[in-house]
Amino acid sequence: MNGHCTIIATGPGTIRRLCCGPRMIADDKSEILRSALDAIDDQVGLVDGRPVAVESLWRTALRSLNCGNPSTQSTIQVVHPSWWPSSRVDLIATAAQALSDDVQVRPRSWLLRQASSAEPEAAVVVEIAEQLVAIAGDGLVAVPRGGEPDSVAEEIARLIAEIADGTTTTVVVDVPRAVAGAQALAALIAGRLRRGGQRVMEIDNARLSRLAVSAQTILSTQGEVSRPTSVLDAGHVRSRPRMLGGLAAAAVVLAATAPAMAAVSHRRVPPVSTPSTTVLVEGRVALTVPADWPTQRVVTGPGSARVQVTSPSDREVALHITQSPIPDETLSATADRLRRAIDTEPAGVFVDFNPSGATGGRPAVTYREVRASHHVRWTVLVDGVVRISIGCQSRPGREDAVRDACEQAVQSARAIG
Repeated sequence: MNGHCTIIATGPGTIRRLCCGPRMIADDKSEILRSALDAIDDQVGLVDGRPVAVESLWRTALRSLNCGNPSTQSTIQVVHPSWWPSSRVDLIATAAQALSDDVQVRPRSWLLRQASSAEPEAAVVVEIAEQLVAIAGDGLVAVPRGGEPDSVAEEIARLIAEIADGTTTTVVVDVPRAVAGAQALAALIAGRLRRGGQRVMEIDNARLSRLAVSAQTILSTQGEVSRPTSVLDAGHVRSRPRMLGGLAAAAVVLAATAPAMAAVSHRRVPPVSTPSTTVLVEGRVALTVPADWPTQRVVTGPGSARVQVTSPSDREVALHITQSPIPDETLSATADRLRRAIDTEPAGVFVDFNPSGATGGRPAVTYREVRASHHVRWTVLVDGVVRISIGCQSRPGREDAVRDACEQAVQSARAIG
């Protein structure tokens, strides 16, 4: 570590400094911090009604919290929510690197694990965010907060019990003050875990700051930016002493950053094996689809004109791809447009609308289309001046049949030309 080390937590809910003691932030800087976090998935944010490039917003936000001496070499260490996708991690890393030549970026679960003095790498971490609860073990699983807090806590306890597989595990529960309802939900989760025989540690803002200061030596051993792993699925948990690499969030599709097992030893979950693939190019969009799935253009019937890629073994399993030119439209503007369109449709046809969702690690607008013989989970992406919509169709309750093809299509979809 060179000179002073500034430690900054980016999310959930706020951007704040974990070192150097409390500090009053001027109102204009507070607005920049809020705007940077709100616009993290966009290219442009608003400050005082003025558009500002998000990269510039993040540089200013991190600079306002940097307590190092500008005239000396200093280190900036950034801690981010473990489930953040690579696009967010890359953004904050680039912003920090504009301020210092010595930058380290780590998942929040790594820092939280330092609370467990006995084998911290073996601890399971629970991170509470605005829309989800992430569980970091050997892999990472996310559970949506859409239900009642009691049911969410029960699901978290059930998953951790399966991870522990009959053994006693140390569980570190993150209690971020900036997340609404986090304290109450953390108490519910901790209570259920303790009744289940687990050791539980609750980490509030003050204790997280103390952990950050005490962990500076470990954090600064080597500068390396953390990278996200693949999505994990909570709907397919199997009993085992550690969380399996195949876990994923039930009803939540997110890119997850795996916790480091040592200071900079990041594990990647191996990608799911898939059949042979091919690149489908249609108009201004290219994406990867299964090579043996027939492709056809659909220009009649309900819905927009689209390309349909159908499983040869089940005609109710398919991918739908549409595209539209959208000069200078942000993802949030796309969400507003889609919300207005959905509101004109009959109730119950389009459900689970999420203007700030993600699929395969990419920020997206997501929703589900309900039909008699099948459901279609739609992911809407913005890539430059093209809006790309990918629908993943399966029979009700049989999303497994399309999951791999769906995630591969979303991850690979790009505007071309």
